[in-house]
Amino acid sequence: MALYALGDLHLSFQANKSMDLFGGVWKCHERRIEKYVNKIVKPEDTLVLTGDHSWGRKLSECLEDLAFIEKLPGRKILLRGNHDMFWDVKKTARLNEEFNGKLFFSAK
Repeated sequence: MALYALGDLHLSFQANKSMDLFGGVWKCHERRIEKYVNKIVKPEDTLVLTGDHSWGRKLSECLEDLAFIEKLPGRKILLRGNHDMFWDVKKTARLNEEFNGKLFFSAK
């Protein structure tokens, strides 16, 4: 069992805010995230996502981004980043109920 951390995914499967405009390194960055996480992280590992998961401003605009994260191997613990507008800290328990067994949201 191993512990990994990854941050600043800035996913935008539903939001119209591509990271491509920040240069070639960001072009199709989702595919590289998927490729390397699947190569390194095993199902018994824990992956801490340190924030800035999605550009979506509402939960409904982040569902595809969160589904992408769900599909990654290991137990996923999400920390709230400054760009995670979909995540009202006061409603963290509700997120944990909605994504129970798939993702764990930590407000601390």
